[in-house]
Amino acid sequence: MSYEKTPLFQAVTKPRKAKASSKSVLYAVGALGALATVGTILTSHQSSTVVVAPVSNLAVVNNSVFCDVTKQQSGYIKLPHKVDDKYFYWFFESRSNPETDPLVLWLTGGPGSSSIFALLTENGPCTIDADLNTVRNPHSWTNHANVIWLDQPTDVGFSVGDDKDDDHNEEDVGRNIYGFLQGFLKKNPKFKSHPFFITGESYGGHYVPSAAHYILNQSPDNDDVHINLKGISVGNGLTDTVTQIPYTADMVDNAYNITLVPPADVLALKEAAKAVGKLVEACQSPVNETQTCIQALKAWDELAIDPLTRDSKRNPYDIREDCTNGCIDRMKYGLVFLNSPAVQAKLHVNKTWASGSPRVYQDFSVDFMKNYVQFVPELLAGGVRVLIYAGDADLMCNWIGNEAWTKKLDWPGKASFNAAQVKPLTVNGKNGGQVRSSRNLSFVRVYNAGHMVPTDQPEVSLALINRFFNHFPLDKEHPSV
Repeated sequence: MSYEKTPLFQAVTKPRKAKASSKSVLYAVGALGALATVGTILTSHQSSTVVVAPVSNLAVVNNSVFCDVTKQQSGYIKLPHKVDDKYFYWFFESRSNPETDPLVLWLTGGPGSSSIFALLTENGPCTIDADLNTVRNPHSWTNHANVIWLDQPTDVGFSVGDDKDDDHNEEDVGRNIYGFLQGFLKKNPKFKSHPFFITGESYGGHYVPSAAHYILNQSPDNDDVHINLKGISVGNGLTDTVTQIPYTADMVDNAYNITLVPPADVLALKEAAKAVGKLVEACQSPVNETQTCIQALKAWDELAIDPLTRDSKRNPYDIREDCTNGCIDRMKYGLVFLNSPAVQAKLHVNKTWASGSPRVYQDFSVDFMKNYVQFVPELLAGGVRVLIYAGDADLMCNWIGNEAWTKKLDWPGKASFNAAQVKPLTVNGKNGGQVRSSRNLSFVRVYNAGHMVPTDQPEVSLALINRFFNHFPLDKEHPSV
C-alpha cells in the first residue's frame, strides 16, 4: 500500500486519560452521531428527561464571572413560529473589541449534538478540569469575536419544546435559526450591524449552508432585523454527500502510515464505498426517499465505515487514536459539570444535559444523506465568503472528500479555484496545512488534526478563523490576529 507524506504540525492537545467505549464516543463526540448504533436509534423514538424552568420569551441570566471574565449571557429564546420551542444559547462577548469584532454563531453537528460540547472542549473560553473547575482557554474563538454557541434543533442539549412539532430537514433548521437570531438581535441590538458569520462542523455541513441560504433569501419586514451575513465556515463537514461518501475508503492511504485494512481488502472496500455512493445518489430523489435514504445511511456505516475501524480499532474521528481499550471521552467532566444544580442555576436551565439527542438523530434520519451543496454557489454569488477546512486524520468527513466537492462545485470561479496555487498554512512560522483560495471560496487541509480541529490544533484553528473573519489571506501570518 502506498502512503502519502506530509509535514505534520505538532499536536498541542493536552493528553487525556478518560476513556469511553468506541461505540459510545461516536455520539458523545458531538460529531455525526451514533453510527455504530444507528439501527437502534432509527427504531426507537427516545427523548431526554426534561423539567422545564419557567422562562419568558427572552429569558436570560447575566453571568459576570463564570467560565470567563468577559460579558456573557445564557438562557432561552422562544421561537416565534413554533408551538413552544425554546432554544438554549450561551454567548460570550469578545475578549478584545466587543463593540467592533464580528458576531459569530457556532453549530455543532450530529444531527442532535449539543454546541456546548464544542464550547467546553474545542473553541470556547473555558474547559473543565477533573475538579470541575473552569480553566481559561487561551485559544478561544472569543479572543477576537463575539460568539454564540446554540443548542439546536429542539431537544438538543438544554433546548426544549413540544415533541409534536419536531423538525426533520434543513428548511426547518434555516427557519428556526433565523427566528432565534431575530430574538437574539432584538435582545442585543448593539450587535445588529456587526459582520455576522455562521460556523460549525460535521453535520454542520448541512446546517450552516442551509441556515445561511435561508437568511440570504429573506426580505425582512418592518419587525425583522437585517442580519449582516458576511461568511460561513465548516470544519470536517458533510455537505455534498454524493461526492464525499465514495471517498470514505480513500483514507486507507493516509499521512500517518496507519494500516486500516489489509492491503488485499483495499480494492473491495473502495468498490463498496462507490456502491454506497449510488445509494446516496438515489436518496436525492423524493421517490421512496425514507426507505432509500435510511438504507444509504446504514450501508455507509456497515460497508464503508465499519470495515475501516472494526479490526484496526481506530477512532473514526481521529485515526491516530487507538481505541482498543476505548476512545477518549472528551466530556467526562463536562457532563458532570453541566448537570450540577449550581451550574444549571447560573445557566438558567433545569434539564438533564446530554451530548446528543437520539430523538433528533431519528427525526433527521432521512435528511442525513441529502445534499446541501446546491446552496453554496448561491451564497458565493451573493458575496458570502465560504471557508471549508478539514483535519486530515478524520475518517468520517475526511479531507479528501471535502476537497473533492469544493473542486467539483459548479460556480463562476470554478476554473480559477481549481487552478489556484496550493500554499502552506503558516502559523507562528510553522506549516500547519495547505490552503487553496480563489475569490470568496477557500479550502484548507489541516495537518495532524482529526474531526475537531479546534481541539487538536487550537493555535492553528484560531489563526485560521481570525484571518477568515478579518478577510486576510489565509496562508499568511498577520500581526493583528
